Formats: sequence, structure tokens, C-alpha cells
Amino acid sequence: MKVTTILTFILIGFIGNAQVVVDSINAKIYVDRVQEIELDKNELQEKTNRWVAKNYNNSKYVTRINNEDNILIKGAFDVGADFSAFGATLYSERKVEYTLDLKFKDGKYKIDISDLLFDGIDATRALSVYFMSYDEYKTFSLKAMEEYDGMGKKAAIKRINNDDKFRKDYESQQNYGKKIIPQIVDKLSQIDLSLLSYLKNQDMKDEW
Repeated sequence: MKVTTILTFILIGFIGNAQVVVDSINAKIYVDRVQEIELDKNELQEKTNRWVAKNYNNSKYVTRINNEDNILIKGAFDVGADFSAFGATLYSERKVEYTLDLKFKDGKYKIDISDLLFDGIDATRALSVYFMSYDEYKTFSLKAMEEYDGMGKKAAIKRINNDDKFRKDYESQQNYGKKIIPQIVDKLSQIDLSLLSYLKNQDMKDEW
């Protein structure tokens, strides 16, 4: 995979920054930062609990840890965009699951939003495709076919080796990635800023 600088999307809000890292080298999207705030540890944990109760209140969210030091939640949201293949264009939706890990100390908290899954599968493989060059994607696809032993293998290899057809497949993947990655960045940013806003008692929308 081509060596690319890690991109950091910084959203400047009324009350602070939300930083979502798009790591094209390791094919990961995440938030991992420490926020200083004028609250003691107990106040931070109590207010965060109220924020969790407000925003994570249905069956698609699961709280795994909740104590004075740490709150860990499994959450999810949907993204989607048009995807074109074999002459047809359809709207393709992805369920993005994530882990929200919050740790508290006097005067600060650490927020980590990571471990993304696409429809229950580690998102790293899919994200890596969106960051590949054409040649990298072709090599990746041929290797995948070497490990595949089902129906349609010969036809798939033939298509991969047809530059005109396979380039269209590659462009479709890239176009889809360019549409859903900003949606993921926006969702993670909303979560980050929502919590910060709530803890600072600012009138900033904290729903997403």
C-alpha cells in the first residue's frame, strides 16, 4: 500500500476541537485524545453517565463497563452511498459498529472511539481497499482469488486481468469509499463533540 501521511480531520466547534484520525497506512479511522475540563473525577463520571443514558438508550447500544474509572460502550450507526457494479447502480448501506472507551481523572478525561466493524466484520479490510492504488487493488484481488476455491473463480480472474473492466470496478470502490469515509468521520466527530458539549453545559446539539 502506498505510503501516505496520516490525515487528521479537525472540526473546530464553539467549545473545542474534535479530532478524527483517518490512518490510510493502517486502514483505521478513530478518535483517541485527552480533554482537559474543570471537573473532578466523580463529576466527570456522573455527568458522562447522564450523557450515556440520553444518547445510548436503545437495543443497538450495549454498555460493557461502567465504574468510577471507566465507561465502555458498544455503539452503531449507519452510513451509505450509491455503488455501481456491472452496469447497475444501487444504494449500499453499511452498519458501522464501534467501541467508545471513556476514562476519567480529576480535571480530564480520555476518549477513544475505535475498533470499527462494517456489518459485523473488521472494517480494516474494507477500508484498506479504499486507500489502494489501482495496481495494489489488482494485486490484492488476484491474491484473494488464489485463496478462493468456489464457483466463478475463472470468470473473476479473467475480469481482473481485463484492465478496462477491472478499472471500472476499482473506480466504483474508490467512489464509494470517498462517499462513506466522510460520513464516518462526521459521525465520530459528532459523538466526540456531543460529550464535550454536555460536560461543558453548552447549548450545542448532542444528538446524532
